[in-house]
Amino acid sequence: MLKEIEIQNFRCFEHIKISGFERVNLIGGKNNAGKTALLEAIFINVVPYTSSLVMLRQLRKEPLEAIKAMPDRAWDNLFYFRKKDKSLVIFGKDDNNIISQVEIKSSTSLITLNLIKNVEAPKFPQRGREPSLRATSTGLRDGYGNSIITDSSSTADEIPIIPSFIRISGRELTEAYDKARLDDKDSEVLKAFQIIDPTIESVESFSIGEPTLYLRRKGEKRLPLSLFGDAMNRVAHIMLKLVINKHKTLLVDEIENGIHHTNQREFWRILFRLAAELDTQIFATTHSLEMLQAFAEVGLEQNQECSSAYFELARKLKTNQIIGSRLDLETLNYALEHQEGVRGE
Repeated sequence: MLKEIEIQNFRCFEHIKISGFERVNLIGGKNNAGKTALLEAIFINVVPYTSSLVMLRQLRKEPLEAIKAMPDRAWDNLFYFRKKDKSLVIFGKDDNNIISQVEIKSSTSLITLNLIKNVEAPKFPQRGREPSLRATSTGLRDGYGNSIITDSSSTADEIPIIPSFIRISGRELTEAYDKARLDDKDSEVLKAFQIIDPTIESVESFSIGEPTLYLRRKGEKRLPLSLFGDAMNRVAHIMLKLVINKHKTLLVDEIENGIHHTNQREFWRILFRLAAELDTQIFATTHSLEMLQAFAEVGLEQNQECSSAYFELARKLKTNQIIGSRLDLETLNYALEHQEGVRGE
């Protein structure tokens, strides 16, 4: 489980170090305070491969056509103020005090990623080097000259990050649900749906034409998931990523999207329970005061066994550098009750 991360020369971070991560972590702050960038840095730490950099482009909706048109600028946006002369470095420390280092370098159109595990033991470092990626006028190629497949749907299950604005396709949801059902975890998806709509009594997948999930309310016929609104799609996406996750990490940007405030406490309860049961660490961002209040209340419940913490990102007034502050739930709850600013106010 990740306990600490240090980031240098990545996105909006010149340098930041954040410590004290728990099993479930919620991240707040104003717009452009670095919440999404922090999730991306954690993603690279968890999945330290060059293919992850391609996935970040896709999640950011950075078009492949731009890579073809300007291959020498393909990776500029990964670096703080586009300073490609310096390495991008991400250090992660886990709960066993083992430190991993991911270093990313860019030279013209070529980008390379190096991973060093257990950097606290310099005599016996375990080094891994991923093939480099090169942006060319005809697409993406790795250091061996192979073309990089950039269809995100082909590896959707491998990405433990859920963006704020992407609606997952019915086909991807159905395939993920079938995997959950194979592992006898499909009941958790139904429980999450019932938080939003208690009348739902079953979930089924059908592959007649396009693979589709169908829900059935009590006394009604089956209906496709797409007819139940964005909240159901969002909950399905989060729950399925959680229960079939092989990386033991889930990253959710703007977790409140689509979920009514009256359902947020129950939603947090199921996330806290599954995070502990599945040995999975959750990182989520939010702009919502109601979601923040629900998080604090559930985390402080008497029978709560899952550890959690809140992190606020903000910019220093003098330097404009981003800093991260950790609040335990007692402190967070006190600030909320006394209407103190806890979202970068």
